Amino acid sequence: KWQVPTLGTLKLNTDASSINNLCAEGGVVRNHFGEIIVAFSSSLGTGNSAEAEAKAMHLGLRLCTKRDLSISSMELDSLFIVNCFNDLWDPPWTIEYILRDCKNLISPNVSISHVFRESNGLADRLA
Repeated sequence: KWQVPTLGTLKLNTDASSINNLCAEGGVVRNHFGEIIVAFSSSLGTGNSAEAEAKAMHLGLRLCTKRDLSISSMELDSLFIVNCFNDLWDPPWTIEYILRDCKNLISPNVSISHVFRESNGLADRLA
């Protein structure tokens, strides 16, 4: 189940899908009441799941920046992207620049964590 963020904060959840190399992304920013502040969904064309997941996170962060929304946490159901973002694993070169830009879009105290699909349901459905 999705967990509400701390009182007065915002949480970004993103997800992506890749079926036969056709990719789509989706995400949502919600407040501590669970109210939707921003939601997005779009087609990405061809690619793989890692690229799609990284691009979904990137779009979500760009939308937050554009709207002056300060998030306190991000949740993804891609353990691979979370570990690459947190410098636990080396990312493939195809997404390295995306992850680097994502880090530039957030403050250092923003947490990014892995959640199972059940906790990322709305973002999953948008993707």
